[in-house]
Amino acid sequence: MAWQFKRTEQQFDTIPAGDHRVVIDSAEQAVSKNGNDMLVIKLRVSGYNSMLWHYIVFMDSKPEITNQKLTQFFDSFGIEDGNFNLASYAGKSGAAHVKIDDQGYSKVAWFIHKDKQGKLPPWKGDTPAAQVPMPVENPDDCPW
Repeated sequence: MAWQFKRTEQQFDTIPAGDHRVVIDSAEQAVSKNGNDMLVIKLRVSGYNSMLWHYIVFMDSKPEITNQKLTQFFDSFGIEDGNFNLASYAGKSGAAHVKIDDQGYSKVAWFIHKDKQGKLPPWKGDTPAAQVPMPVENPDDCPW
């Protein structure tokens, strides 16, 4: 094979602790290492070339915690309560309080209610437009 390899490192910004505007890049259903259903939410952060991944685990043994996290999430992004059409989340904007964990990684500590996002600076950089879900003719044909 003829190829002139040249090492190219991709740079990612460290997202500092604090309040940040975020946009949902994608959301998927997954299973946690303990076997619980969960949402995996990938977020773009205003002004940074990095993503945050946030996990909401559906804990049957602690429904109040799961419902609290879902309420925060829905309220921050203006998603209708109980809407689990994950494709409809992409492009929705909200805000999150970021913390730095013990290993030095940026994590979402909590989501900020839509009503309290007004004091945050405007979005910096390109942001994806909200996605419109495609209609499904026959739900039985869907892989999920």
